[in-house]
Amino acid sequence: MTHALLDAAQACREWLVSTRRDLHKHPELSLKEKRTGQVTADAMEKLGLKVRRNFWGEGFVADLDVPGGKGRIALRADMDALPLTELNDVPYKSCNVGVAHMCGHDTHMTMALGAARLLAENRARLKRSVRFLFQPSEETPPGGAKGMIAAGCLDGVDEVYGVHNQPLLEVGKVATRAGAMTAAADTIRVRLTGRGGHASRPHEALDPIPGACALVTQLQSLVSRRVAPGTPAVVSVTRVSAGTTHNIIPDFAELEGTVRTFDAALRDQLEQQIGHMTRGVAEAHGLKADYRFERGYDSIVNHTSGVAAVRRAAADVVGEANVDTEYPAQTWGEDFAYFLQHRPGAFFVVGSGNKQKGIIEPVHSPRFDVDETCLEIGAAILARLAMG
Repeated sequence: MTHALLDAAQACREWLVSTRRDLHKHPELSLKEKRTGQVTADAMEKLGLKVRRNFWGEGFVADLDVPGGKGRIALRADMDALPLTELNDVPYKSCNVGVAHMCGHDTHMTMALGAARLLAENRARLKRSVRFLFQPSEETPPGGAKGMIAAGCLDGVDEVYGVHNQPLLEVGKVATRAGAMTAAADTIRVRLTGRGGHASRPHEALDPIPGACALVTQLQSLVSRRVAPGTPAVVSVTRVSAGTTHNIIPDFAELEGTVRTFDAALRDQLEQQIGHMTRGVAEAHGLKADYRFERGYDSIVNHTSGVAAVRRAAADVVGEANVDTEYPAQTWGEDFAYFLQHRPGAFFVVGSGNKQKGIIEPVHSPRFDVDETCLEIGAAILARLAMG
């Protein structure tokens, strides 16, 4: 059965590749996925699925109904691209300047379309209905998952699965894990306000820059001194901004950064400790502090039953030896987390890298690319999941 699915996916490789390259060439940013939504929804309708367009933003749902079927499974694909200029020299390079599919959402949509094609060809053998969730705005918090869920995309759904390509994993490999799969991804924003003046007379001003430098140093040591060894967490200051020229002490300095955690209690703890540290540094330097901790996506927490289903489906497609169900938790964030807070299921990654071909760049790199063999594998696994 499953080898037949993979054979069928390989037989439509040309269609999969051309579909992916068309989507790659015409990327669109979060909540602007108009062409993307139209092209993929049209493709689903041509396969015989019932499509509800503009379900939330440019997102849509596509149903493959099985009369008398026992339940419904949902398969999610994200649609948006990144505000990034692609540096690859390929015929299908992004034609939208400053926008590119450098996270591989074009591959996720293509895998879902491929699965829909395989399932449509095997409609008579399906035991349950299938819903495809084409979700906009994964890259931009608060993300599209919450909006899709509020609009009812999970109504009548029993379980839900999501897939992501992973270029740091060789093509042919599949990985997932029970429990926390990705980190909660939060943002910190700090403004330290003093009093500006002439740089030649610093005693007449209240310089915020030394305070900002002290805060950066303290924040970077927060995990090593306040978090138990072996407990994963990240606090990174990624932007420091102050002043306009060489001879003016500025009124304020600004810091931004990210906090990544897998434990809800630790997330709360770091929010409080960063605030305490910020206020302490500000007081020590005579500055005023404005501190914001903006919560991003929650951690993806895979269900044990969902991981077992992924393992069975992936093992049938790529072989048991190529499936890792103890994949290390990843510190990037993903709003698929919210789907799993409402329904059982799992998130998994499909290898898209190929060292021999030089396909080694990580997601969000301007030189990111995939081994397109992953399209066939992803489509076959999604189809196998749906077939139970």
